[in-house]
Amino acid sequence: MFQQFDPDRFWEDPIPCKICKRPILTDHATEQVHVPFDAEHGLHELNGLYHSECAKPYLGVMRALDMIARGSS
Repeated sequence: MFQQFDPDRFWEDPIPCKICKRPILTDHATEQVHVPFDAEHGLHELNGLYHSECAKPYLGVMRALDMIARGSS
């Protein structure tokens, strides 16, 4: 008869993951992806909060790009 209380549902809308589009609830593991502003390629549009599993490919590419940038300087 009574609904189960879920603060994520009643007090604010959860943020959707940018990859899978499922809501990111407070008990989910998350990763924050931050790409510096890049007007030419628009990679900064990837910035945001992701589920940890969804963010792994982006974080791996970011680490590789960072290592390439360090090696070329």
